[in-house]
Parts: sequence; structure tokens; C-alpha cells
Amino acid sequence: MGLFLDAAKAWSDLHNISYILDMARSGKLTRIDLSFLDDDFPHLAGMQYARDVDFGIRKAEYYGDRLIPALLDKRLDDSKIEKSRNWDKISGRLTAIVNLQNTLDNEFSIVSFNKSKVRAFSQIEAKFAIKSIISENIYFVFLDERSGRYYCKSAFRKEFTDYMENQSPMSLLQKIKILNNIPQTLFIKPGYVPEEI
Repeated sequence: MGLFLDAAKAWSDLHNISYILDMARSGKLTRIDLSFLDDDFPHLAGMQYARDVDFGIRKAEYYGDRLIPALLDKRLDDSKIEKSRNWDKISGRLTAIVNLQNTLDNEFSIVSFNKSKVRAFSQIEAKFAIKSIISENIYFVFLDERSGRYYCKSAFRKEFTDYMENQSPMSLLQKIKILNNIPQTLFIKPGYVPEEI
């Protein structure tokens, strides 16, 4: 079992999980209701960097929401992605996915993200960025909104650039994990009185 399959299983484990993050900046409250769909996985996993890999199945099988079932059913050989010339970049993304639930469950920093403020060139268009340290590795997770739904747009292990520099920090007020429709408060800032969920 390779890292690609590990990431698919970790993403599949998130199907019955969502997170609610209440944050504030300059007196303005923002609530993120973060969910995880199979359709989000291919870009997050770095399939756009694996175009040089022949997976031995029709390309339609690994676009959109078809990739996770193809991996879990072993119709797609997960080890083939390791032959990509971009494997280092892809593996950093897959490792971030494997650690995503741990990242979100534990302490992290979050900022309102603006790619033009990043010291290096960045193509990432996202509303928020999270930075987390797990087992001496630093992970970045980028959250965006589409059709009223917040989702993970990108995630990877830190290489050179610190995407938190020059960004606007948010104050996390509350973090709730909802597993199988049962909410569990993971963090609440002392004195914060949340709205009902």
C-alpha cells in the first residue's frame, strides 16, 4: 500500500466529518463550515502534476469524484504515481492529506489569505490558510468557498515558503468537529459565547 492509497483512505475517512470554525478579525465574525467531497480530492492530491503517468485506465476514471473509488477498488494502481517526475511535489500533498484530520483536530494558526502578499510567486487562490506543525513537519492547508460551501483547495508540506508571512491573522474563537452528526467542541476561546449550531 502506497502513499496515494493512504491519502485516499484518509480522505474517505473524512466523509462523515465536518468542522465549524468561528473566527474573528477587527470585530468581524466569520464562520466556516468545512466539508469534504470526493470531487475535491484529485486537485488536492496533485493529479495535475501527474499528467506524465499512465495509470492504465481511462482518464475519465481519475477525474472528479471517480478517483477515490478507483483507488479504493484497486482499479487504479496507486504505486504508479511514484514514477512521476513531480513525485516530490505530489508526495508532499499526499502526506498533508494523510495528516489532514490530525491538522484540523489540533492547534493551528489561521490567516485571511492573499496570494499577492506571499514573498514567493504563488498561484493559490484561497480565502484562508492554515499552518500546523505535526511531528516536526509543517503543513499548510488552504480553504476556499464555492457555491456557499467551504472546502480544502490545497494542502502540502512546507518546503521553502512560509505562506503565513505578511498575511492577516484571524483569531480562532471556536472549533467544532462533527462526526456522524454528533458535534464535539475541540476548542473554545474563554469568554466567547457562540451562536447555536
